[in-house]
Amino acid sequence: MKLFDDFYVYPWTSYQENNCNTIFIDGPVPTLIDPGHSHLFNHVVEGMARDGKSADTIKLIVCTHSHPDHIEALDHFGNGVLRAISREEHGYLQEEGKELFLMSGCQAPKKPLKLFLKEGQLTLGDKTLQVIPTPGHSPGSICFYWEKERVLISGDTVFYMGVGRTDLPGGDMAALGQSIRRLAKFRIEYLIPGHGEMVRGDKPIKRNFELILGEFF
Repeated sequence: MKLFDDFYVYPWTSYQENNCNTIFIDGPVPTLIDPGHSHLFNHVVEGMARDGKSADTIKLIVCTHSHPDHIEALDHFGNGVLRAISREEHGYLQEEGKELFLMSGCQAPKKPLKLFLKEGQLTLGDKTLQVIPTPGHSPGSICFYWEKERVLISGDTVFYMGVGRTDLPGGDMAALGQSIRRLAKFRIEYLIPGHGEMVRGDKPIKRNFELILGEFF
């Protein structure tokens, strides 16, 4: 689904299996954010094809965090594709984060994540994303904010009428609350979560943050 020029969202809408929403940003460095599960990745390939795009052009994959439903499909890509995550999350993946792959019966990615993101800017051609550390759902979770269009890619930190679970290894409810309070201060017109529906409009998004903070924190 095209949201802006060279900016596409491929939501996962099935209730039969868990998988994440995926974002594709075209340009000089074609970039995929959160590829999802390996056995379900074809829905991204098919969605891109409908938009006249090919997954074979992807040069960079960026992960909001390291849970299996967001990164298992990393090994779908060859060695020429750069893989990025926060350094904190990479460390978590090497330790207790491995438990989630064992618990879910998934295969941890074998190909290395070599680019480590930190708070600051990620420039993708004419698009600059702000990298925001948002620990809580996992220790090294990150979100991305595109100021020009006021887009927040929130991973599993915040959803429509919900927040990321913290009962998994590495979860921290207090840290999650701090992260969500930080995100609530941004001017957002499009909230694209890791799961579920996108929220559009400044007022509905502000109301979503208010309800979440009041209910969970």
